[in-house]
Amino acid sequence: MSRYVLSVLLVCLTISTSANAIKNENVNGMMRMSQMPAFSDFDTNQDKLISEEEFERFQKARQALHKSEGRLLKNSSNCDEMFERIDLDHNKFIDAEEFQSHREMMRKST
Repeated sequence: MSRYVLSVLLVCLTISTSANAIKNENVNGMMRMSQMPAFSDFDTNQDKLISEEEFERFQKARQALHKSEGRLLKNSSNCDEMFERIDLDHNKFIDAEEFQSHREMMRKST
């Protein structure tokens, strides 16, 4: 009888552990998909500035990826306006400080 109980407990523990691992993987996967891109994702030439061209190129690639996954990118039609809103000093480049400021504003709005 004790072997049976021990076996049942081990099976329950294994199922519980597996279910938690799957749940955590899905939560982490969802977080990764919804995370905002990093500054370095945009700054492809690594000059510590995001040009309008780099910004548009990244946004278009991201839109294509989301479309292929059956998802849409919010605000995809106003890429130019978005760049201008992030470029606070209007020097035609987004620096790390402006980028971070925009991220913080976006976090607060959600």
